[in-house]
Amino acid sequence: MVFVLKYEMKEVKIMDIKKILFRTNSIDVEKALPDALVLCSKDGKIQWVNDAAAEIFETSKMHLLTSNIADFIENPLNLIVNAIELNKPVITKLTTKETYFDMTVKEIAEGYVLDFRDAVMQNLNNLNDKNFENVNREKNQFLLKLANDIKSPIQSIVGFSQAMTDGLGGKMSEQQEKYIKIINKNSSELMYFMAKLLELSQTESELKTPERKTFDIVSLVSSVVRYNEQLYKEKDVKITVKQEDNFRKTISSDDEILKNILQDLLEVVLKSIDMGDIVISLSTPDEEFLASKNLPNGSYTLLSLACNSLLLSENDLECMFDPYKIVDSSNRKNVLRAIVLASVKNLVQSLNGIFWVESKILKNTSFNIIIPSGV
Repeated sequence: MVFVLKYEMKEVKIMDIKKILFRTNSIDVEKALPDALVLCSKDGKIQWVNDAAAEIFETSKMHLLTSNIADFIENPLNLIVNAIELNKPVITKLTTKETYFDMTVKEIAEGYVLDFRDAVMQNLNNLNDKNFENVNREKNQFLLKLANDIKSPIQSIVGFSQAMTDGLGGKMSEQQEKYIKIINKNSSELMYFMAKLLELSQTESELKTPERKTFDIVSLVSSVVRYNEQLYKEKDVKITVKQEDNFRKTISSDDEILKNILQDLLEVVLKSIDMGDIVISLSTPDEEFLASKNLPNGSYTLLSLACNSLLLSENDLECMFDPYKIVDSSNRKNVLRAIVLASVKNLVQSLNGIFWVESKILKNTSFNIIIPSGV
């Protein structure tokens, strides 16, 4: 590793890092070097740091000198070995927050000299919002163009396995029937997953322009409930639709988008429970409630779907609408739910509304939507 310092308009090349660390004459190297430097032993115990290292790790130098590098970055020893073998910087992440650095490693007799540079975040920050949106849109459009290529093979598996289950291919042994049913079940679940992933890509690629029409929202909610009647009765689930007194049922919005939103919410809940009560409530929020949600005064409709047998933790709520984050968390099993709810959030935004989830301990979890009534 070669460091170049500009001191009194001259370049001073220092080849031996050990001399830099303990040099006390002419230059205060500890403050002159722009990168964060850490000298640690082979087992990771920190031996020396400069001021920049204390800043990025957000602690004192004294504390660093009594710590191990593993306390501050993830998988340090593996990354150190990789950096040495590849002879180039590796990306490392702080243990305390979502912050990334380029780490260059120099092996010396006493251990390792680690050089941290915030190049990753610097490059990300150089991307303006427009460029980021373009990249995201292109990614989603690419996925949507491949929709048929993705769905067709899965549809064939679902169709043929169902036909064989129904006896179209002739009599099968008990073992064959068992395997075919497993194939049909898993392929159907994969088909549903891909459909929801493509739906998310579509809602992310661009917000749909609502086609406004006047309709009865109570009738719309009731029709969606009836559509799911067989499923929720099989699961011993009761669904009730309620409306507050003097509720104005007629609204002006996009009924197809709203129907899609409600269907997705019901699917999320019904896939998560086997019994319990679901209550869908319709009401008109007052000015105080609108102000609490940072919404201007006007005519709005509040739709809440609450379930008393679906209880979520704070950890569940943290990644509720972010499938890209949840896939790397302990909640990965809920990635499908996050995909569906992210789509719902995008659809609600297309109606100029807001969407949030609340979970009350030992009571219920509610999915809440406020959209302009338009009347």
